[in-house]
Amino acid sequence: MNNHPIKIAILDSVPKKHWNDDNGITDGQKFVSLLEPENVSAKFDIYYVSEYQFPENIESYDGYLLTGSPVSVHDKDEWIKILSDFVDKAHNISKPIVGVCFGHQLIAKHFGGIVNSNEKGWMIGSFSLNVSKKLPWMKKKIITSDLFHFNKERVTRLPKEAISFASSEDYPYYAYTIGDNILCLQGHPEQPKRAMYKFLEVTKPILSDKDIKKANTRIDIGKSDSTIWSKWIMDFFNFYLSNVEKK
Repeated sequence: MNNHPIKIAILDSVPKKHWNDDNGITDGQKFVSLLEPENVSAKFDIYYVSEYQFPENIESYDGYLLTGSPVSVHDKDEWIKILSDFVDKAHNISKPIVGVCFGHQLIAKHFGGIVNSNEKGWMIGSFSLNVSKKLPWMKKKIITSDLFHFNKERVTRLPKEAISFASSEDYPYYAYTIGDNILCLQGHPEQPKRAMYKFLEVTKPILSDKDIKKANTRIDIGKSDSTIWSKWIMDFFNFYLSNVEKK
């Protein structure tokens, strides 16, 4: 690769009213903390897209990461449409893009997939998944992995060109790729156990007692293989950008 450090823009989709849900630490900040150790020379900038902050020049960054969000991809907020259009433009100029949770769902929907409610209700806590393929940017083959989840919607049909490479017991489309420049996953490598408890606390008013009990158990006994996924995310960016430069 050339000598300039990789520049990644984190597109944080969490509305401002939720920024204090976990000690005032934003999802964008969590992703920077998660990914920096995997490439100490990389440069990260955060854009709070739910507050209509977007990069002025799409060419300014080597890659983009879309975070999770407590909102739905079906909401009618204008920033969601702008973000979807931004993904389209970034894809059209072959920028590598990573989507997580809400980002994963938004990208699937944008490219023709379907996002619906989970058939079994809320998924809160740690869930195990099977990794079915070893992709070129995976330096080590992992068969199983665990990550925290916090979602009531999921991708129920992938876009035509998407390929699933990881699934859980209730979720066949847990993680997928589109072409060689898009990587998406439903879980939350950026969220520590502390955050999961705090998100559960603020969500309790809309949850049933059964949901709360199940969530507490899943969080209590849960684990998160965040270092595996943080490495994969940065290796994905590095691998793609290295290959682009060789062409």
